Parts: sequence; C-alpha cells; structure tokens
Amino acid sequence: MYEDLKEHSISIYGGYINSNKDLLESASGGMATALSRRMIHDGGYVAGVVYSEHMYSAEYIVTNDEKDLDRLKGSKYIDANKNDIYNKVKKLLDAGEKVLFTGLPCIVGALNLMLGREYDNLITCELVCHGPTHTQVHAQYVRYLEEKYGSKVVDFSVKHKEGKWLPTYLYAKFEDGQVFKKEFADTEYGYAFTVYGKNACYNCKFKGNNRTADIMIGDFWGVSEKDSFYNELGVSVVFVHTAKGQKYLESIDELTLFETDFETAVRKNQKVIVSKKKHPEKDSFEKNFKEGGLMYAIEKSSFKSVNAKRGIYNKLPGFVRPLGRKIYYTIVKLKKRLKGRQ
Repeated sequence: MYEDLKEHSISIYGGYINSNKDLLESASGGMATALSRRMIHDGGYVAGVVYSEHMYSAEYIVTNDEKDLDRLKGSKYIDANKNDIYNKVKKLLDAGEKVLFTGLPCIVGALNLMLGREYDNLITCELVCHGPTHTQVHAQYVRYLEEKYGSKVVDFSVKHKEGKWLPTYLYAKFEDGQVFKKEFADTEYGYAFTVYGKNACYNCKFKGNNRTADIMIGDFWGVSEKDSFYNELGVSVVFVHTAKGQKYLESIDELTLFETDFETAVRKNQKVIVSKKKHPEKDSFEKNFKEGGLMYAIEKSSFKSVNAKRGIYNKLPGFVRPLGRKIYYTIVKLKKRLKGRQ
C-alpha cells in the first residue's frame, strides 16, 4: 500500500523524549520540545506558536530563550496570528543565525515560498494537521469558563495528560487557583473542533507527497502495548523528509527513537495523506455560530446526543470497547445502506 507516497520519507520513527516531566507536559511524545531545545542549546532561534497573554488567541513568536519552551509546548487547535513571523525569520537567517521553524504544513509552505530559496541554517518542522477550528471558538470558550468560574484563565491546554497519554483532557487553570479538567472530546470545544472546520482544510493541498518541511511530527495514533516504541506517557511519529532533517534529528541525544515503516505510521494517522472530512453538521453549526455564538450553536447541535453515546462507550470495560466500536460502525453502515435504498 501507499507505494506512491512512502518514497518521499527518508526515514520514519516512533519515539519520545527521555524526560518524563517533558513527556507529561507535551502533547504527544515531546518531539517538538526536543527539537527546540537542541536549537537553543546550539545558539539558534525557535519559531512556534504560543497562547496570547490574555489566552483568547494564539500567536507566533521567535525566541532564543529556553524559558519560552514551556509556552511552546502543547497543541493549539486554532489559527495563530503570524506577527510578521516570516520577515522576522528571514532577517535572522540572512544574519547567519540558525532557526527552527515549527508550524502547520501550509504555514511552513508559506514560509518557504516567501524565502524563495534554501537556507542551510533553517530547519523546518511541520505538524500532522487535522485542520484547526476558528479562533472565535477558542476565545468564546475561554470567556465562557471565566464567567462560569469567576476568574481569569492563566493556563490552558486542549491536550492535557492526567498521568498518561490517553485520554486527552481540556485543562484550564484560573488566576484564583481553581482548575477545570474534562476529556476534550466531551467538551463543547472538542465538539466544535470536530464540526466547525475551515473550508480550505477540506481540500488541503499539503497532504500525500506535497511535504513542505525537513521533518514532520505528530501523535503516533494506533500505537499499542504490542509495539516496541509504546510509552503510556506519549509517543510521537516522525517523518524525516530531507538529509538536513535526518542529520538534525540524529544530533539530539535526549530522544528514544525506533525506526518503523510508512504503513504502520499512517494506519491510524490518515491525516498525513488525506484532508479533513466535512462534518454533516458543519453548515448548520456555522450558521448558528454566526447568529448566536458558540453555546447557541452547541445548543442547536447534536452535541448532547453524541455525548450520551460517548458516555455509554466510556463506561464499557477496556477489553469490550473494540467490539462495541465495531458493532456501532456496523450499525451506522447498515443504516446508510438502507437509507440509500429508500
């Protein structure tokens, strides 16, 4: 399988950062943190996405201060303000400074287009992208939590780990010390992320062989205890696309890496090769969101019924869940066939 796609990668790995502290604070296997720390230790700069100071949006920064790595950790499921990041990076590169740039494939592609040529002192890292939701989803949800808890949100994550990698939690810490935690998929934010995607992401130009970076990283979905590179605290998948990227990855000694193959890496990571599918509720959700905001759109959606089904599934013993999932999707397929015959 995937014969026309696999040749684009020089090598593919599953792996994780060796520090359990970094691993627990990272979205998956801590790969971005290891790549960034290496660049800063080498005297270079790192460009990546952080939440804004008020927590209502995300933005690009470029830094050579290791203290900023904590802010760069974790996934941000929204578009980031560019803050003239392309010109800032070009200025550093032209001055001879080394730079690691991490972003979504389309953002890395835009950087490469703007630069117009190869830079030996630039390492680019793209993320396996599931398509961001709109910034206002994030902003309205943070404000909703602040109103509900009566305090300012000072720390936020959509992929918080509670002692292990899965399930992932939405986490918010407030100025007065209160903490909110809930499985991301069970939150209004999680539902909006699934339903309310950006139109361009349904026909993404940066899938399959259109790779734009030296390295691509993401969660190694589908990895299990049977795999040699399994770690309950988190595992990253790493696709190396260039010799420059391979050399840089091999220079990092705080990583545990296991070479794997393309089929294994994309089996449960289809967003490497295919675009996000448009959700059936997308258009109605968007209309309601524009009319009345996030909670109004949620109230008009099937969020409650989906959550109820998820609640039943979550109560099943772990060894029963695969069978339950199989039965559920068999029923869904059967319903679609019957509907098509009507």
